[in-house]
Amino acid sequence: MQPKITFDRTIVTVLNDAIVHLLVELTAPPAPDTDRPPLDVVLVLDKSGSMNGAPIESVKAAVAHFLRLVGTNDRVGVVAFDDNVELVLPLDRHVADEAIARVNTIHGGGMTNLSGGWLKGLEMLEASSRADALRRIILLTDGHANVGERNHDKLIGVASAARSRNITTTTIGFGDGYDEQLLSLIADNGSGNDYWCAGPDQAPQIFNDEFEGLASVVAQNVSVEIQPTSGVIDIGILNEFPMTPVGRGVQIALGDAYGDEKRRVIAKLLLPTVREAGPYPLGEIVIRWATAGDDVELHTVTVPIGIGVSSDPDAPDLDADPAVTEHVNILRAAEERRTALDAIRMGDYDSAGIAFSVAADLLESSGGDAMLIRELRLDSTRASNGDWDEMSTKKQWSNRRASTKGRKTRYDD
Repeated sequence: MQPKITFDRTIVTVLNDAIVHLLVELTAPPAPDTDRPPLDVVLVLDKSGSMNGAPIESVKAAVAHFLRLVGTNDRVGVVAFDDNVELVLPLDRHVADEAIARVNTIHGGGMTNLSGGWLKGLEMLEASSRADALRRIILLTDGHANVGERNHDKLIGVASAARSRNITTTTIGFGDGYDEQLLSLIADNGSGNDYWCAGPDQAPQIFNDEFEGLASVVAQNVSVEIQPTSGVIDIGILNEFPMTPVGRGVQIALGDAYGDEKRRVIAKLLLPTVREAGPYPLGEIVIRWATAGDDVELHTVTVPIGIGVSSDPDAPDLDADPAVTEHVNILRAAEERRTALDAIRMGDYDSAGIAFSVAADLLESSGGDAMLIRELRLDSTRASNGDWDEMSTKKQWSNRRASTKGRKTRYDD
């Protein structure tokens, strides 16, 4: 992982100027053309009554596509759940046509025992572990967990515990009836991805993208730790990654990295209002990751960070990176969009409209995506008028998650 660390300002004055933003950008190496790590994947599929018809048929087609993508050294299992849990395919190498015929026997009905299906997937991966394999559960549901374990903290804890055993969890929410906040937290704590599948047409592309990502993993358990000096009063992380306090600092878990991709962390550092002129050390950034494949190696890179303090308020700041401000505004806009969605859940549509408008202003101020800005303006008007539905909530949630995570999670176009 190649780190690049830049600031929105590298010179502050001796008085005031109390906030500095830094950007940690990690560039992953290219994925090898051959000899990638084998994959052990269990697909855990909701077959409750609400999935009947086009939804379950599209999911079966996506699973069939997935089974044709996997390599000869990959293993796939399939679990389907409603009230009960059905083992459709054991974790193994399968003849594609025979496996697809078995998947096509899945029929919907009943309620949503999400925990039962997920735990069955974990059991399968634990019972037949390969030291060199990347292990992942892909959990798809269109509804709220209403049978089995329903406590959110316990479900999130399952994801964290599985991740500690190198089993990651990706979640796919289908339609407009699922709990997007829960699925996002499961994916975050499971170091996987979270997707919104707006309808039947999107399912094959999501499964395809998830496979391509898994097949190009070049680094696992990537983390960024910020350890400040006593000259930093407080640290705030603008992204929505899982975070753990470490001493005076914080460790941010980024999960796995795919070949050639960039992962970014934006931090806000609060400084004392009075400082002496001269070099001003801020601390150090510690980056950790493990290589994927047969030769697993742990890597650590430590980078000291600091800025300068000047008594001249007009001192030029030639090393300031304007891209940091752009990324800050993107993440601030994402937070405003979350504020808007929280307001909608409380029935406060006027506040939601204001928050969407602020998000659009933030993106516009840094030359953001024109289509997204227009969409936010429209959503501001719609929310203010009370013209809102669950599909709109899912779309906004997925869109803002893409902004905070740096990966495509939106499939509504």
